[in-house]
Amino acid sequence: MGIKFRTINIELDSDNFIKFRKDSFRVSFGHEDDFNEQEYIDLIQKRTKEFPEGYVFVELDGEVIGQIEVHPREFDGRRIGFVSLFYLIPEFRGKGFGEQLKNYVEDLLFRNGITEYHLRVSPTNVNAIRFYEKCGLLKIQEEHHQHIMWRMGKVISETNT
Repeated sequence: MGIKFRTINIELDSDNFIKFRKDSFRVSFGHEDDFNEQEYIDLIQKRTKEFPEGYVFVELDGEVIGQIEVHPREFDGRRIGFVSLFYLIPEFRGKGFGEQLKNYVEDLLFRNGITEYHLRVSPTNVNAIRFYEKCGLLKIQEEHHQHIMWRMGKVISETNT
């Protein structure tokens, strides 16, 4: 069958999207102590209504293997896309599937008139940084939130979607 993307369903999919977000916390920060499950459920519910194509599960042959969270937002006076989560379950990492997730995001944003996107990554998540750099994202700045994070970004055009 191949990869498909489908909007997250709050009622049916909460076990998976919570599990995936917790795992992303562990990979990025070594723990999930800062994760607030109810806040996250509320956020996903709100964002799937506002930008449903940006909050999707990644499926391969009917099995959920990952998740994308991307939405429009303002940054320094311009409209960008912001990727909150690029996630693949561990057994699908490093096998070329990430490229398909990146292509989905760039095509979605470009179709919605957005030509730049950003994300944040933990500087200790070297595998993610390596992947993002391979995809053409550049470090923009270091940011201090609950943790030190790098903001990375990329300008997209029709030629790279």
